Amino acid sequence: MIIAEVSIIPIGTGTPSVSRYVAGAIEALAKQKKVKYQMTAMGTILEGELKDVLDAVTRMHESVFDRGAERVVTKLTIDDRRDKNLTIDYKVQSVMNKLG
Repeated sequence: MIIAEVSIIPIGTGTPSVSRYVAGAIEALAKQKKVKYQMTAMGTILEGELKDVLDAVTRMHESVFDRGAERVVTKLTIDDRRDKNLTIDYKVQSVMNKLG
């Protein structure tokens, strides 16, 4: 299982607002039942098997074109730790435990 963060940036939309494109990407992601996700103000955290996450990111990326963007920049960071089973909740809890 991996944890990933994706940020999708539509370019060439004619407006500074990107929320409708983000909504389309989240709709595409929500259809991927094997990938858990958590949307944040600056990106989306994903949890799942590598192939499922990559498939979900591809669908998110394409959904922005489907909504009319002329160019899309997608940033993807993958945390693939093989000695422990990572989850979004585990990573957050680990830091919270250290904060007391």
